Amino acid sequence: MIRPFGLRDILTLRQLGPQGVAFDLERLLLGAPSPTQSALLGYLTRHRLGSITCVREDADGVGEGFVQVNPRADGVEWHLAFLSPALEDNGTAPHLWRQLLGHLIVSGTQQQVSRIYARCAEDAYVEDTLRQVGFTLLTREEVFRLSHPSSPASAPKGLREAGPQDIPALNQLYREVEPQLAQQAEGASAHWQSEPRLPLMYPISTCGYVWEEGGRVLAFLGVTSSSRGCWLQILVRPEHRGDLLSHIKYVLGTTGCSCDRPVYCPVPDRCVGLGWLLRAAGFEPYARQASLVVHTVVRVPLKRRLVVAGLEGSVDVGTPVGHIFQR
Repeated sequence: MIRPFGLRDILTLRQLGPQGVAFDLERLLLGAPSPTQSALLGYLTRHRLGSITCVREDADGVGEGFVQVNPRADGVEWHLAFLSPALEDNGTAPHLWRQLLGHLIVSGTQQQVSRIYARCAEDAYVEDTLRQVGFTLLTREEVFRLSHPSSPASAPKGLREAGPQDIPALNQLYREVEPQLAQQAEGASAHWQSEPRLPLMYPISTCGYVWEEGGRVLAFLGVTSSSRGCWLQILVRPEHRGDLLSHIKYVLGTTGCSCDRPVYCPVPDRCVGLGWLLRAAGFEPYARQASLVVHTVVRVPLKRRLVVAGLEGSVDVGTPVGHIFQR
């Protein structure tokens, strides 16, 4: 049986937590709470904070595994945070994963959640198990790490802090730069304007910078910071990618980067050249990550009979009248 987390499951989570798999490097590197802490926070706040946790138990009521997701504040999407036990820990783990994830997808559908993301370390076994329950690959990326202070640099011409007035231009940049598949997967909420995937153990702050020339936005650099580190997200027009180094160096100078508080930056495999710029700024490769998504709703055409006076019974005419969500 799979059911929501309750206080009696605390011991189960403590026992199974060390055997599990954590997802989403951004959340982990900036300071994710333990699975038990996150489950308790979600339970006590009715998931306004913390994670949604589901526990799988056997016929004797013994906990066999659990899954956690972090809901976004607007309820549109969930982000997979933790699964236990790990696939290599025992032979029944793949079956448990499929059951837990299947339950999660059904539950998300019932709660009007459009999609569930999974960001995992590149692992063929993990990815294959996720695909078996409907996840599809969005992108692969390399995460770079800078762990020493960056010298202060003057702001390049055209670079300034982003504000609410930039949202239309940033939406346009997103539509023109991001692959169509990613846009379809993310729906109306581009990743650059989504709030960080909480919860974190430490207070966070966010800021963004826009590179604009001639009234046209050429790049966006967003920084999410905690006392553990910073996550730098870059969105740039491909033809201007090679001119971005001075802008990156300026933003790095504002982060307070150090050995104890590194800066991390993901680079999708499609962004050829951006990794070279990060190396020139002092970054080193840190890890690789795959991003997958499963949609809990699909659009299907709906037709209804159109009756024309004088033709009843002689012609069967169907006309599309829109779309509905099939859950």
